[in-house]
Amino acid sequence: MAAILPAVNIESEKAQASFFLPYQLRWIKDRARKRIWEKSVRIGATFADAFSACSDRILFAKRNYLFQTKDLRSAIEYMETCMQFAEVFNFTRSIVSHGMDEMTVEGVDEAGKKFTQDVKFGVIKFDNGSRILAFSSNPLAMAVYEGDVGLDEYAKAVNAEKLWETAQGRIRMGYRIAAWSAHNGTDTLFYQFVREAAAGKGEWSHHKTTIVDAVNDGLVERINSWRGTTFTRGSYIAAAKSDAILPEIYEQTYMCNPQGSTSAIVGWNYIVACQRSYRIPRAHFEHSQVVAMFGEATSTTKLSRAARIEGFIREHFAPLFAENKHHALGFDVAASGHGDLASIWIDTKYGTERRLSGLFTCRTEDWDFLEAVVAAFMRGVPSITGRGDETGLGKQICWNMARDFRDRFEGVNFSASKSDIFTLLMGQLASAEKVMPSHIEDGHDVYADVHQDIFGMRKATIGGRLVFSCTKNVLNPVSHGDIACSAALASDAGRNEAKEMTASSNKADGASRGMFGGRGHQPISGGRLAGV
Repeated sequence: MAAILPAVNIESEKAQASFFLPYQLRWIKDRARKRIWEKSVRIGATFADAFSACSDRILFAKRNYLFQTKDLRSAIEYMETCMQFAEVFNFTRSIVSHGMDEMTVEGVDEAGKKFTQDVKFGVIKFDNGSRILAFSSNPLAMAVYEGDVGLDEYAKAVNAEKLWETAQGRIRMGYRIAAWSAHNGTDTLFYQFVREAAAGKGEWSHHKTTIVDAVNDGLVERINSWRGTTFTRGSYIAAAKSDAILPEIYEQTYMCNPQGSTSAIVGWNYIVACQRSYRIPRAHFEHSQVVAMFGEATSTTKLSRAARIEGFIREHFAPLFAENKHHALGFDVAASGHGDLASIWIDTKYGTERRLSGLFTCRTEDWDFLEAVVAAFMRGVPSITGRGDETGLGKQICWNMARDFRDRFEGVNFSASKSDIFTLLMGQLASAEKVMPSHIEDGHDVYADVHQDIFGMRKATIGGRLVFSCTKNVLNPVSHGDIACSAALASDAGRNEAKEMTASSNKADGASRGMFGGRGHQPISGGRLAGV
């Protein structure tokens, strides 16, 4: 049976504008496959989503909406809001039934034991075969059904990872998924998605509404009209600050600024404090690009190939080679040329700051190429000291560098020294001594993946000592903390700076050992590069 259309057109812009503010309408009208909304509390986000859910069920036959929220009371409140819209927009005739339902779901606990659980949920059935189903935060219940998904206050979800594991499969079936929430720290999956969306990645449609944004869109006047209150815009925001008591609560709850993490090595606010507006030379190579530009390494071409590699490094990273300041290099070796990154991070000392001045990354198992790149920096950059991870695949390269650049390059057992080295990095970040670039293009920071890699480092206290670990970089999926590890190694190199050196003495190192036989450079360009 076809749906009976409401007397009031549910798509009428005039009717919608009488109920919703501009930021709510942007959410309602957004037809993106993946939507995410970081928001202030109490601005009517879930209210707007309830209308969107009803509208889509009326307009699209046999399309479920699976609403997930923190508890059963919130699920019932959502269903009540949907029924209020049915009355206001006069589509109650399209509703076949509404109320609570119950089902038994099966699951497996952490010990591998099977269990069953009775789950209550709200249901609104439409006469075109569509349904709205409202659950408490239970991924087992949602797993039974197909349909569009809405994750309410997702940052506060107890089972956020499991919920996403269940929900994301619906995207592949052509359904839409949405998540909205006020922030709850920086350790949440919601926060990671927001960072991804803000960088223009992950195919997200990104919405952000602070309390100030909502007030500027008319929230106070709408509240006064509906509730009979007499707030001014200024008094309403002042009341929110007063209710929050602490500035950090206000920033997180009302201004979409998540406050520190209990497990990140430093809070995001410290990462922001370490950023300065400048650009750096940066280059990344995949193995195929290495071969295309420099050819394969053979016994007969090794020296000439290394000279070409050094020529490229000197040309692309020219500012580093021209700056007569102290530099510190950190070299982290990838576990596999087809997986994680190899990363070279170079700091330059400016007073008390250690500023990232060059970044080289690649994915290759061409160890001759990696050695040639490290050697090019160590040979030509003025007053440079270096540290490299000599565990595993990096052992031979670090041994060669320590041999050729005595007193200036040292291989370290990163596994054994990680706690000490990352504690040093953590202190430099907390004091804003470790500085990173920031540069906005097309609305996104081109160095956001670098900031995220540092922020992705985690710490935990085990047996009275700090233990550090890496997480996947959502803005640079091939890095699992590899850039951050090279940053930490550069910090270690910087605190043990060799005695004052000049550019000329650096050039004499390595070359006197005949690594490149004194050959000239052949500058070339290519690869995936980001210039100065």
